[in-house]
Amino acid sequence: MKYIESISDDVYFNLALEEYIFNSLKDDTYFMLWKNENSIVMGKHQNAYEEINIKAIEQNNIKVARRNTGGGTVFHDRGNLNYSVITDYDKNTFIDYDKFIIPVINALNSIGVKAEKRRTSDIAIDGKKISGSAQTIKGNRALHHGTLLFSADLTMLHDLLKTTEGKIESKSVKSVRSIVTNIREHLIDTTINIDEFQKMFADAMFSDDIEKYEISQEQIESVNELVENKYSKWEWSFGASPDFYFEKESAVNGNAIKVKLNVKKGIVTECNIQGINLTCGELEENIIGSRYSYIDTVNKLKEYSSLKGILNINYEELADCFF
Repeated sequence: MKYIESISDDVYFNLALEEYIFNSLKDDTYFMLWKNENSIVMGKHQNAYEEINIKAIEQNNIKVARRNTGGGTVFHDRGNLNYSVITDYDKNTFIDYDKFIIPVINALNSIGVKAEKRRTSDIAIDGKKISGSAQTIKGNRALHHGTLLFSADLTMLHDLLKTTEGKIESKSVKSVRSIVTNIREHLIDTTINIDEFQKMFADAMFSDDIEKYEISQEQIESVNELVENKYSKWEWSFGASPDFYFEKESAVNGNAIKVKLNVKKGIVTECNIQGINLTCGELEENIIGSRYSYIDTVNKLKEYSSLKGILNINYEELADCFF
């Protein structure tokens, strides 16, 4: 086994590095530890618009990433430690989550964390989730990765993962919400920081003689190509969301407004606005063809300047009716 410690806290880079290792380094088992700046990571088959608070994400410049594995949406920050295991896979055997989760649980227990398995792919303390995991296979290689909530900003986690108030219909995989807790709250020494915890966890997972693998500059360039061509692309993070129908009824300054949308690949393809005391055809046509984005919607509404005088509301309030 070889150990890799990521040099970056960029979610796009780390997911691209993970994919590069998965596809290109097939000589051994690789274990990677990595942390990200504030970001949201979705499962491969999820609808971004069902899982995250689009307005909060855009207003706070939070990066949104789509990974290659299934499962639900998670929040990452520098208080969250992520691990990845990439290893051989025997097609004739059943690949069990326990193969990867139990060693993590044992390592946590050895450093004083009373962790236990919960559901198929979660780890918990006293019934509260501290880790979720997902995995995929390709050829004869398996990728398993998971989170470890150590000192994450749980308030921001809840704010960014808040779902829409409107109705969304799609065939996407839905996240299962859980009560979560931070590992640090359950340690005897609650002054330990994330970097100290990472070292403790790594030491508990491996023997002292494990080989540390250094990523070369040439490999970094390949990873950066993946970042540029895939992970940082809006078309991957948002555009890969399954098609969906959105409907919401709102009351703004006494005006009853109902919005109906069809969205395909992140683009509004149909728009119906009811309740505004004016002909909405021009406004609807202005919305159609635009990205389903809070900021883009505000800008589209501003192009229809007569709205402000008629409704006596600001454009941001009206944009809320679309999300």
